[in-house]
Amino acid sequence: MLTAEEKTACNVRSNTVDYDRLPGLHYLGNYTRRLPVNLTRMMENAHDWEHLPHVHAASFSSIDLIESGPWGWRAKIGVPSGGHQLIDLIVDMDRQYWVSTVISGMGQGTEIHTQASRVNVNEIDIDVRFYLPETPANPAISAVALQYLQGQYGQLYDEDAGLMQGRQSALDDRQRWRQVDQTAQDAPLCVGPEDALDKTRIHSLEWRGHRYAVRFWKDQWIVHSAICPHLLGPLDEEEIAPDGTITCPWHGYRFDVESGKNMDGQCSAMKQPPRIELRDRQIFLVL
Repeated sequence: MLTAEEKTACNVRSNTVDYDRLPGLHYLGNYTRRLPVNLTRMMENAHDWEHLPHVHAASFSSIDLIESGPWGWRAKIGVPSGGHQLIDLIVDMDRQYWVSTVISGMGQGTEIHTQASRVNVNEIDIDVRFYLPETPANPAISAVALQYLQGQYGQLYDEDAGLMQGRQSALDDRQRWRQVDQTAQDAPLCVGPEDALDKTRIHSLEWRGHRYAVRFWKDQWIVHSAICPHLLGPLDEEEIAPDGTITCPWHGYRFDVESGKNMDGQCSAMKQPPRIELRDRQIFLVL
């Protein structure tokens, strides 16, 4: 819920990057890094406001979207130490450049300017530049602020790299599956001997153009989709909650593991899984 002051602060914000403002800001320093991802995934990540409290739980406790579009997004974000920040992230797609600004809350006025540059098809360089609205009275304050921001962004990109690589891997898998004749895989698939399968592990496998997770739950073997229908997040890495739901680690979407239904009403259900059968003490997936 926005206060009247927060609404006013959002209403006067521009949805384009104002490069002319930079000379009037205090430049703290920067953070540079080479990432093993492509530009498409990086720009997709910049627009992806939903992942913040899930992939970056140590930095963000919640997020409530105010508005979004091709220009970027604006949201009210909870921080683990308590309180909230109003933040917007404005994207210049043509330049692969974006600016994140703390509109209100802790660090008000701080601007983070990021330039992404293509190195090759699978790598990019990022230059993250930190600005304050005014020059601190004490140089020691600048040093502390820079050290904090460099550490925070190092952690954020450690976490983001995993998401972006996972997303690209999922897209590559989907493309690979499309090139395979799925009718040749209609025969039942043997998962393994029931006595030899570890009941404490999640067994991930591919079959008929999809990935499934086979696991032991409620004293029986079950199978469910290992891919979140939202943006292909990995569901084969998560435990089942006591209420029978499984949560995507990328965006927090929850699904009933038995029916596949999305419990948030935000996306479609998980892909209908095959049936599990026990034959001669072997576990099979059957159409």
